[in-house]
Amino acid sequence: MSTTFAYYLNRNGLTSKVSIEQRIQESKSQGKSPTIIIDLMYYDQLEGYLSRSSTKVKMGDLCGISRLRVQRLERFVANMKDWGAELIFVTNGAFFDTSGQIIPDEEDSKGNSKDWRYDLQCAIIDYLDNDHYSRVAEDARFIPIERIWTESVVKIARKYGRILWAWDNTRHQEIVKVASVNDALAIISKHFALLMYSGLAFPRYKLWSLVDCTVESMMTVEYDPLTIRRSLRLSAKQMRLLAALSDRYYATATFRNFTQRMKINERSFVSLVAYVRKTAGNLQELDYLKIARDLFGEERYIEKFDEFKAVCESYDISKITLSTEQNNDSVSMQLKKQDSFNYDIYHGIKFTVSITFVDYRYWKEYDVDFFEVCMALYRRISGVIMQHKKDPTLMRYVNIKRSHEEPYGVLELEPEYPEEIIVPSLEFLMAERPTATVPDFNIRLLEFITGMELDRSALEFFWKTDQRSQLQDSLTLRYMVKLNMMEPHEADIFLLGIYRCRREAPQAQTLPNNINLRAFHLYFVYIKMRTLVKHSFYGAGLDDTFMDECYLDGILFQNLFQQWQSTGETDGFREEIAPLKRFRLY
Repeated sequence: MSTTFAYYLNRNGLTSKVSIEQRIQESKSQGKSPTIIIDLMYYDQLEGYLSRSSTKVKMGDLCGISRLRVQRLERFVANMKDWGAELIFVTNGAFFDTSGQIIPDEEDSKGNSKDWRYDLQCAIIDYLDNDHYSRVAEDARFIPIERIWTESVVKIARKYGRILWAWDNTRHQEIVKVASVNDALAIISKHFALLMYSGLAFPRYKLWSLVDCTVESMMTVEYDPLTIRRSLRLSAKQMRLLAALSDRYYATATFRNFTQRMKINERSFVSLVAYVRKTAGNLQELDYLKIARDLFGEERYIEKFDEFKAVCESYDISKITLSTEQNNDSVSMQLKKQDSFNYDIYHGIKFTVSITFVDYRYWKEYDVDFFEVCMALYRRISGVIMQHKKDPTLMRYVNIKRSHEEPYGVLELEPEYPEEIIVPSLEFLMAERPTATVPDFNIRLLEFITGMELDRSALEFFWKTDQRSQLQDSLTLRYMVKLNMMEPHEADIFLLGIYRCRREAPQAQTLPNNINLRAFHLYFVYIKMRTLVKHSFYGAGLDDTFMDECYLDGILFQNLFQQWQSTGETDGFREEIAPLKRFRLY
């Protein structure tokens, strides 16, 4: 219902166009340190990408990452930092159902978003198989590639501010509490449920619409939670009830039954507000009970009452506690600085495997079982991380897609322990090392995890020069060649593209005349594989200096692939690849 809420606010004049720079300067002139909270999960929607992208932009998205678009995001963030704002980025922590929050019943589920995304991506791939990619881009509302930006976005966030994880709360709870505690000037997000959180002291922050932000002018649309609540004529408790109905329960079977039972227009925000306004402003126990009866019906409202009340109260800022540094032993703190997978494995948190345009059908044709590729690495990384726990009763789970035909499902992850390697304590494994050398046990662990024998002298080139951060890409290509996912000549084309993107400033690329589907499949599986290699590096005790964001611009790679794929090992190609010999580990 977020869209209808936004429509209501805009139609009723409850928004204002503001200059972000002016708002920051006004705050500074009042002697305040302007703090801005940024919802890191919506970075892809800057400037209204989902609703306003041109066909040409979407054609580029079908090729992969746009370095210009990453640069644009950095410029947006850098401007606010340059003007004196403190930036705090908030992102998801542990898997939602481990955080102690109330979750609606399975029958109230809004659907498995992972399965929906996979089906959407396969439909786009099938369309690409049968039509020109300009037609596919024109017909698609958006191309779901936002998650392949993650490493670039995190790098930007760390450069210009600090990142907080919602370990104990939902992300939105964490955002509003961080904003309240820091007396924030604004929250930048696209989610309007943030306007419905309330407590004894209503927050003073404003919501700046990420969708309506413009990088050139640094203008955006501003929403004031207090003004909105007064306009709706709702008490703080009624606001929380409205949030529960329109955010948590909306689009579920329970909500549809509720609107039919109460004769409310399911898609009308005004109708829902009218229902909430009829309730008692101070919402006592009996009021909650009556509303629960309306929502769940006569047969279920008693059993669902506690859940319903807890959901309503979860929108009360005064009752939200900032995520603590739980599990704040030295290992946990180090794992938190890495990536979620190793932290989740260490603490027994269910891990979900995300994929973007990885088509199980395509890789099956090449005798590649993508599910098993993932699981093999996960089992060995888990064996290293859990080596010192030695508790056979500990359970580890992964939410993963087994095949094209099967939906996402939760599987037990059985660790594969290194038999011939003595794994040092995790504190020692993750300790900082001199930059010019890497202990042999780190390399042996990496060999165990990846199942590859590694040439020590070839690796020394990376950590004895300023090329350490490129080891992730080189080893990813070596691993994919080993798994028969690509040919050495194709890996060389990747190296050429990476080399150019690292050394040249982002620039507009000419769209190819057509999409080469082989290049398409290789590019997106490469993005996922380099993430798996990152997990492996962390598991082996290698730090961030060996890794970096993905620099490979998708359009550039598509053009390079089409230029060099058919030529093979020509003199011209050998001349291009010669300077990169030391990066070629396959």
